[in-house]
Amino acid sequence: MNGRILTCVYCGHEYPQGTPAAGSEVLTEHIKVCERHPMRKAEADIALLRSALVGLIGADSEQELRTMEATMRLLPAPDADKAVSINAIHALLATMPHNAGNNATAKPSAGSSG
Repeated sequence: MNGRILTCVYCGHEYPQGTPAAGSEVLTEHIKVCERHPMRKAEADIALLRSALVGLIGADSEQELRTMEATMRLLPAPDADKAVSINAIHALLATMPHNAGNNATAKPSAGSSG
């Protein structure tokens, strides 16, 4: 060991001596909580955009969104208008918090049905 201490480039957090510069669980765990890591801005941006879409769509839970999508597909509205709403619903489903359940189920795109 050459005595160098590995530190986070964003906040200066010092890792335990001997921590490898890549592939360490210690590094991964710190990235998840580092307040200055760029992922925090990305997470905040996603939350802001989700909030705006929830306000427009009027639903947030997976069940409400799936019901709203099914209803939207049956409405007598122009396909382009339905596609916009259905795509917003899909964006909300794709960005649901991890603890909200499995939302990775593939759904047809808005343009695939009338």
